[in-house]
Amino acid sequence: MTVAYLLVLLASAAVTALLVPLCNTLARRWGAIAVPSDRRVHLLPTPALGGGAMFVGLLAGIGVASLLGQFGSMFESRSNIVGFLAAALIIFWTGAVDDIREVTAPAKMAGIVLAGSVLALSGISIVNLPLPIIGFTVLSPDLAALVTVVWVVVMANAVNLIDGLDGLAAGVMAIAAAAFLLYSLNLDREGVLFAGNPGPLFAVVTLGVCLGFLPWNYHPARTFMGDSGALLLGLMMAASTIAVGGQSDASFTGQSWFFFAPLVIPLLILGIPLGDMIFAILRRATRRRVRRPLPAIARRQTSKP
Repeated sequence: MTVAYLLVLLASAAVTALLVPLCNTLARRWGAIAVPSDRRVHLLPTPALGGGAMFVGLLAGIGVASLLGQFGSMFESRSNIVGFLAAALIIFWTGAVDDIREVTAPAKMAGIVLAGSVLALSGISIVNLPLPIIGFTVLSPDLAALVTVVWVVVMANAVNLIDGLDGLAAGVMAIAAAAFLLYSLNLDREGVLFAGNPGPLFAVVTLGVCLGFLPWNYHPARTFMGDSGALLLGLMMAASTIAVGGQSDASFTGQSWFFFAPLVIPLLILGIPLGDMIFAILRRATRRRVRRPLPAIARRQTSKP
């Protein structure tokens, strides 16, 4: 099984890495360029359509897995795989349109919610919610679908939030995917996961596309993943954690932690810069209150000799 996962990892990484130059060419032709500004740290206009290479890398990884007998049980019920790919296409397309011509925040959120809904309808939904201390909470079908969509929204926006520095989002998600892959394989060996659970497959493909993209995104970045890549990574990690942590019916040590790890790890890594950003906002808001301009009448009075 280890060799099979390695082959899927290599296929996802290789295809992603090889297609980045093509995506850069398309980005320049279609105008998906990140222009330097006060809100960006890079100095030169940079293509921002790397999510296209990541999406094709995802397809390559799933395609190789379908040809390997070790993953046969995961493809017996094709609804999960098809639903996952459909959700990935929707969220990738949502981000790609935003990269090329920018869409409103409600429109982007609608695309993310639609992707999460497709994922839930395909059977990849949080049935058993692992909570710290409390343990497993069994959700009704309606609530399971709602929580699944919320989890996809949170994960997609979390990855999008940290996609601001060279290699940060891809590096953090590679760490999260690798940790979750090892954990899910351990669960599988212990017999906790049901036969054919696609969670480990989703995790290894996520790790592969991150590793394939990182050489192009490492400082100084020659390309950015854009919203198309950030939202896609969020969906992929959400699907993996849902399949493993949200559908297991047995308790396992640390299961709650690893379910939330892909969300917690970025927050831990960004704890200092996020804290500094919050304090900076508070300082500026406080200074504005202190330095609030005087009314016109008061200014005229103070200006008199």
